[in-house]
Amino acid sequence: MTEADGSAPAQTVPGGRVLVTGATGFLGSALVRSLLSRGAQVRVLVRSPGKARDATDRGAEAVVGDITDEAAVRAAVNGVAAVFHLAGKLLIPGVPASEYHKTHVAGTKLLLACCQEQPNLQRFVHCSTTGVLGVTGDQPADEYGPMRPTNVYEATKAEAELAVRDTWQEGFPAVIVRPGLVYGPGDLHLVGFFRTILRHRFRPIGHRSVWLHPIYIDDMTEALARCGQDDAAVGECFHIAGREPVLLAELAAAIARAEGTNLPPGNIPLLAARALAVAGDRLPTRLKRLAPLTRNRLDFLTNSRVYDVAKARRVLGFTAAIDVPTGITRSVAWYRLHGFLPAAAAGLNITRTDQCESEIT
Repeated sequence: MTEADGSAPAQTVPGGRVLVTGATGFLGSALVRSLLSRGAQVRVLVRSPGKARDATDRGAEAVVGDITDEAAVRAAVNGVAAVFHLAGKLLIPGVPASEYHKTHVAGTKLLLACCQEQPNLQRFVHCSTTGVLGVTGDQPADEYGPMRPTNVYEATKAEAELAVRDTWQEGFPAVIVRPGLVYGPGDLHLVGFFRTILRHRFRPIGHRSVWLHPIYIDDMTEALARCGQDDAAVGECFHIAGREPVLLAELAAAIARAEGTNLPPGNIPLLAARALAVAGDRLPTRLKRLAPLTRNRLDFLTNSRVYDVAKARRVLGFTAAIDVPTGITRSVAWYRLHGFLPAAAAGLNITRTDQCESEIT
């Protein structure tokens, strides 16, 4: 990959072994592949050896255990030069708040404590989320804005980020990365949105412009690698997102074009959408994922979240290389190849539904 601004991608990582937590997730598995391709010695902390098979088949070493299992965490960080902390729990209806706190806050604090005992650790890259800022409006938010989380996922990620920031005062070599809306081949969280568009069921809600800030998966892993290598990144927080934000309606139109279809005309009245979202939230947990709308989804579809990415460009020399039409086209091709979308827009025999997130949670 060549950067649009002419800068070269990071080709190296800190010498020695590199640990990746959350290595079987969408972003984590992509980062593991990227690091291995750069010649890194990669270790992964995983709960399921089976899910780690792709990583181990490619040469990664696996330590089995949860991010809150002290013995497993100590074994995982032993002797590593760098840690990429990506372990997290996506916002899913019905999951207790305590589970998010356990994974995001307690897990991060345990990992930090164990890493601080490692004399040869050179870098700790913590994957937070731009969601800690909450709704930004149509003005891009920079890394110095106040945290205003809107749900338990964002709130616990914010708390974990504060724990990482506390280590800066002790000279700990940590970097905080806040990804935007990461998408691309391998992502199952947004596949429901792609299906809704294919079925001609998506229309904008209300009449207010809604801006989002997506970033393609390959660009995201490139930015993470730079944070693991560049000394200037230590003690800093970076927003990592695409070159420009995109209107939700334009994102949907790009998906429709890639799928070979068109968006239906018109908008959904906001009051009707709110009523539908309230009804969706009242469904039993097992059915809530199938609801057309919940309040979390309504929040995503009606509020702008955009970010200032100038700091990453200035400090890391990073600018996202993949534009939205290219990234969406690659995503649709991957979904079709793996059976998550039909091979042609004319058919609707969608398979593999048991492995996908429903819509946007």
